[in-house]
Amino acid sequence: MAKKTLSTIIKKMKNKERFFITGGMGYLGSQFAKEALKKGYDICLYDSLIYEQNSSRMIKEILENKKGATEFKFIIGDTRNKDLLKSSLENFKPTYVLHFGELSSVYACNHNPIFTENINCKASKQVIDLCEELNIPILYNSTSSIYGTQKESRLMKEEDALPEQTDYYCRYKLKMEEYIKNKTDKNPNFKIIVFRPATVFGLSPRFRIELLPNHFTYLAISRKVIRVSELNAYRAAIDIDELIQGYFKVIEKGKWKHLIYNIGHHNINKGEFAKGIQKVVKCDIGIAPDIGDLRNLQIDCSRFNKEFDFHPNIPYEKSIKGVARWIEDNLENLEKTNFVEFLNMPLSNWHKICQSNVSIEPSQNK
Repeated sequence: MAKKTLSTIIKKMKNKERFFITGGMGYLGSQFAKEALKKGYDICLYDSLIYEQNSSRMIKEILENKKGATEFKFIIGDTRNKDLLKSSLENFKPTYVLHFGELSSVYACNHNPIFTENINCKASKQVIDLCEELNIPILYNSTSSIYGTQKESRLMKEEDALPEQTDYYCRYKLKMEEYIKNKTDKNPNFKIIVFRPATVFGLSPRFRIELLPNHFTYLAISRKVIRVSELNAYRAAIDIDELIQGYFKVIEKGKWKHLIYNIGHHNINKGEFAKGIQKVVKCDIGIAPDIGDLRNLQIDCSRFNKEFDFHPNIPYEKSIKGVARWIEDNLENLEKTNFVEFLNMPLSNWHKICQSNVSIEPSQNK
């Protein structure tokens, strides 16, 4: 029995996953890292700190539930720096790359289209090319927003025709999907999977307040009223922890039948999003003028759910309770920030991107 147990432990050690996460200090990357370390996996975060995140605070939060002798590295690096990116991959030797290192705000992308192309298209191609060259499986995050504004109320499937993209964020996401499709057609052995996630919301070491349910919750607490434009416009959504569990479902299975997968949980209209928050936070709901966000979409996630036995089940109100508690605890700091101005400022003002190869490696036994 002891021999069998030892054999099982050795086998698990040999098969231990090592994740290299671009955008590792971002909303998705930092929360994925936190969960992966909790599970005992090795992590390398690669991030340029373009948003000037408080990396010391974030690393402390990411590491708070680190399990055992898990390896953790943080490299301040830019995906446009091919030499640094390649050497980092070669040195860490990941079993998977999770590519989250793109600009993720529609507003910032529209404000800076050339910079967006450089990061979300040219640099992303570089990440994917290196993964193919080094034979590393990669998870690429696209977006369900490429389904755009649907006039009919129906669930959009992965194979459905896509509308013309009206913003730079979606435009370059679609270009990357096309690039990946051409690459896998030429090299079927290249392991890459593309996700089209619903709008993500919930808590992360790098909280994003502009995401629709998070922002509505902030308005409910800070202004006591949620002003909603296009009350009947639908939006797909998923709690960040559910999305991350979906990623782990793929990694644990290690294979997939298709290239592209929708992944989400809720398909509800903006009015229902607001009413769900109203059940948690005492507030009013009012009408806001149209702000130009014309997205109206619902997504069919049956392909992913069936193949990976994925059943997201966190109730919307439960997710909102966690967000509301965090906002209440941090409201004073949030009120000091003009988020619209922050989102729309020229990226040249954020552009303190470090090119140095800095590796922060906490002691394995701490």
